[in-house]
Amino acid sequence: MLVAGVVLSCNKVSRTDLPAPQPEVTIRASIPDDATRVGAQYGFSWSWEATDRLTVIGEETQVFNIKKGFSAKFAEFTGRPVSGESFTILYPGVDANTADWSNQSQQGNGGTAHLRYTSALEGVDAYESFTFSSAWAAAHGGSIKQSGVLKFVIALPDEVSEVSSVALVSETPLFYSGNGEAKTDKLNLTLSGVTIGPDHLLTAWMTTSWNDLTVPAGTPVKVEVKADGKFIDQPLNFTADAVLKGGTVNTLTLSDASRWVSGEKRYASGTGVAGDPWVITTPEHMSHIFEDMAAGECRYFRLGADIDMTGMEWTPLNTTGPSYDKGIDFDGDDHTISNFNCTTWTGSYASFFGVLYGKCYDVKFVNATVKTSNDGSGILGGYGGVNDLPCEVSRVHVQGSIDGKGKIGGLFGNGRGCVITACSADVVINGPNGQKCGGLVGTDVGRAITIRDSWSAGSIVSTASICGGIVGELVVEGSSIYNCYSTASVTTQYLFGGIVGRAVAGQKSNASNCNSYDPKNHVEKCIAWNTLLKSNCGDASEHYSNGAVVGATAVKNYLAGCIRKPDLDFQDCIKNAELGTYVPFDQEDSDPDHPMVGGAGTYAFAYHGKAAAAGKTVSQVAKDLGWSETVWDLSGEFPKLK
Repeated sequence: MLVAGVVLSCNKVSRTDLPAPQPEVTIRASIPDDATRVGAQYGFSWSWEATDRLTVIGEETQVFNIKKGFSAKFAEFTGRPVSGESFTILYPGVDANTADWSNQSQQGNGGTAHLRYTSALEGVDAYESFTFSSAWAAAHGGSIKQSGVLKFVIALPDEVSEVSSVALVSETPLFYSGNGEAKTDKLNLTLSGVTIGPDHLLTAWMTTSWNDLTVPAGTPVKVEVKADGKFIDQPLNFTADAVLKGGTVNTLTLSDASRWVSGEKRYASGTGVAGDPWVITTPEHMSHIFEDMAAGECRYFRLGADIDMTGMEWTPLNTTGPSYDKGIDFDGDDHTISNFNCTTWTGSYASFFGVLYGKCYDVKFVNATVKTSNDGSGILGGYGGVNDLPCEVSRVHVQGSIDGKGKIGGLFGNGRGCVITACSADVVINGPNGQKCGGLVGTDVGRAITIRDSWSAGSIVSTASICGGIVGELVVEGSSIYNCYSTASVTTQYLFGGIVGRAVAGQKSNASNCNSYDPKNHVEKCIAWNTLLKSNCGDASEHYSNGAVVGATAVKNYLAGCIRKPDLDFQDCIKNAELGTYVPFDQEDSDPDHPMVGGAGTYAFAYHGKAAAAGKTVSQVAKDLGWSETVWDLSGEFPKLK
């Protein structure tokens, strides 16, 4: 078989030009069978095995493989010769240097089959025949390193019936994790098949580094045991320096079962109250939030680190109706939650909070995924606010995807008494049956919502209707949007808008309601810079209008200072496009005393704002509109929240 790219040559090479083959050499290795052997006093027996190898390091490095016919204590190994005057001999091969003892597993109470022996003869003057012992090493000008063993003898509380792990833990990286120089704050031993007898004693064994370790007096160290699914701790009070030695068995005896304390550290710190929130630094801490929410109370949490939730399936925090009164104050402290997943939850309001009653601020969700077959979903919540229990969201950014039905929003599917400030969503919303979908909020319900100084990007696709770049529909009097922009693409049947799909306070988009009703919605100083606004309605009927800013609006709404992209890709439904009366055109500001002038079609109540001047950037338009530069950075093409 010829391999592409290989050039074959027919030039003959003289055999005298080839290097002479190196002969193999045989080395003889012995294991001592006396008290110098690690664990001899416990009956441990280190014997040669058929898979053993040795590594010899001199001026070059060679691996030697064991020959057949070995005995328990004597073996021959073959390999290429190694030159030099000083040698290091490693067992078992190069693995000795890379051994990792930070996580081990023991079968049964007192089981020792998992223990592993490693050794290094360093700086010796010969390698052809040797013994793994300190005496041989000293006689040949070198030294020996051997892995150690740590034996735990632990008296457990009477009520303990099942033990699944034991660990030696420090507050800072203290212990050698292997035979190298790397250190760790935890040496962990997983236990299985452990039976706790009437004496309530646990015997556990752990291989340790061949490097001697001194633990200075007073250093905080504890033994941590997972018993019956919960952690218990016992501190070790060293009044003098303690040494964890290589090449020997170190015994740690904890004989007082009354000294165990609860080790269930659910959070890094805090008590969950205002001024002393629970601090979250690990995904495991995240998993405790649900358990610590309480009906009729507000619990306080703060991120103390970025959190990667890969592999975790999330249960929304607050989904118990009809009150949904589990309050929360969630402070992200400018950290990021990545790879959040809520895809297997079968109840209502798939999201992080479920129903957010309280506050969420200063946090990013990156690569979030929400999937549900139920109505009302978003990355933050199915509802933002509920009943008479409001929510506040500020300086929150979400990025990811949402697959759902009904009301869907990048932040919330439904908003009820919710105030959203300085937030953003870069999301892909797929709502095959998604009616009322928005880049930030699907729709408002029952109580007015307010959105200020926020933006959206990504895409919204629905086979239903009423979708907008910021909000799908405003159905409550007084719900308002100020100083927001969207670059999101919106594709649905009809009633789509670059900022809002429909704003008529729940009234149908017919002439009588749009002309007579005053829902007191404000859509002011917003910028519709959407990449695409498109109808996917395939029939030949005339449909409700679609708009660059608002798809359909009551003409007495407060519509002021809104700007659309001058070359907006606006694709109306087939009939509306044929009529030619639904195309975007410039409109003056409107309010109840100065009703909006709509288009000429049967259902033409769209608000398109005014086209930006050609060549203007979104930031330049925002600056012209007077957006606050204490909130926005307007130095680039697109505004950025500070």
